[in-house]
Amino acid sequence: MKRILLITILFVLSSAILAAGCTSPQPATSSSPQGAILFTQAEGEYAKDNYKAAADLYTEAFQQFRAEGNTAAAKESFKKASLSARMTAEFPYNRSVIISMINDTFPDVPADRRAAWLPCEVSQCIMSDGEEWFFINTINNIRSHNLDLMRKATRAKGETPFYDQMKSIAARTYTGEANYINPVTWEGTEILSIPAGLLPKTGTLRLWIPLPIETPSQRDVSILSVEPARYVKSQTGTSADLGLAYLEIPLDEVKDDYLNVTARFRYTQYEVRFTIDPAKIENYDTSDPDYQKYTASGKNIVITPEMKKRALEIVGNETNPYLQAEKLYWHVISHPYSNVPHVMLSASGRPESVYMLETGFGDCGTQSMYFAALCRSLGIPARAIGGYQLVPGYEGTHFWSEYYLPGYGWIPNDVTIAEGAEWSYEATDEDRHQYKAYYASSLDPYRYIIQKDVDIPLTPDRGDAIMFDMVVQTPKAVCDTCDFDPEFFMLDNWEVSINKA
Repeated sequence: MKRILLITILFVLSSAILAAGCTSPQPATSSSPQGAILFTQAEGEYAKDNYKAAADLYTEAFQQFRAEGNTAAAKESFKKASLSARMTAEFPYNRSVIISMINDTFPDVPADRRAAWLPCEVSQCIMSDGEEWFFINTINNIRSHNLDLMRKATRAKGETPFYDQMKSIAARTYTGEANYINPVTWEGTEILSIPAGLLPKTGTLRLWIPLPIETPSQRDVSILSVEPARYVKSQTGTSADLGLAYLEIPLDEVKDDYLNVTARFRYTQYEVRFTIDPAKIENYDTSDPDYQKYTASGKNIVITPEMKKRALEIVGNETNPYLQAEKLYWHVISHPYSNVPHVMLSASGRPESVYMLETGFGDCGTQSMYFAALCRSLGIPARAIGGYQLVPGYEGTHFWSEYYLPGYGWIPNDVTIAEGAEWSYEATDEDRHQYKAYYASSLDPYRYIIQKDVDIPLTPDRGDAIMFDMVVQTPKAVCDTCDFDPEFFMLDNWEVSINKA
């Protein structure tokens, strides 16, 4: 996600009651307390896709229930206000505003071409409260979907992000036998700094802080410190599938101007290089627990009849799992990069892999989950792995894919970084293909890995709290006395700094 998207979501969501939930109380009657009447009205608006009106009414119901002393109903209203707000949080622009933005950004583009960018199947928009609302990253997606415009932008900048920084690594000739080479040692610091005045004076803040884990490419992981140590209740350890430190902070003990939580760590990341002989691929042990785990349908990596049909269309008569995965990689990379509304997808329960199958839209996470779902539908173990990419000047949250080949291990690919070649205004077609081919089975060492797959449960369990925990690249939080969602509230108070040791 882009930082601007997170800040906008924070602003929108903090103006409502944030969380999510799905239970249905009894209908109100004429003698019902005012809170129940408001709640029933909110339910009606939500059923009609009037999410903004529903959010306002759920918020009023929350306040009224709290005044009436009905704690359970207040909690339910609090959750449903969030569900409503999340449905529209990433869609801040109505039709007139987005048209103005497009016209101002692309004044030299003919009007008929600009008009073709407006339908929802092209721009990603939703209907709410009787009006179309357009995705916050529509302008960025227009560039990504129109290479003449993207290359014009990179030419004006004199640089193609990701491609210019990584092309020298991808162009290296390698004839060695080792799969993990050119180690780089990194030192990282994570800081969460929340103004104390914005927090309740009582209650407990539960935090899950992301940390690095051991993988074949990420080794010698050391968690140097997590502070304040007195609040750390547990850590998953570096051998876990998801790296976490769990803290419980009594808010009445926060006496300073800021609540500061920090983590420091060190690890070594290797460049990954695989040269694969299709004839040497061994048979899968289908009874192995990991095989079953990574070929199963999940919450966002979903196997459906339609997913398997698409995978079979892509691979044709090919039966070798390596050659199948190669075909799937080139299929996914043929889709232009698109930011997608992750919060809305989560709130509506729409799986990310299915969203890309049906729409073609996908960013790094969605593309990775789509690739993994296609692989799993063919019986190839696959997962979406990630945390951060550390490309100099463009550090940020990131996900990529891995699939498993017997006799070789986990083979990485990174569709999103590879697509950067298409943005270059000066690369040749040969340059672009060579760069993409590198990322089909190799990976640069500019990575910070937090989790081996998406949708890994938090440790300890978060209970019935609702949060966006498909990925854990920022702190996850539960606050028993907050009247706002601390997960989104803290996004702008989180900093990650990772540098070469």
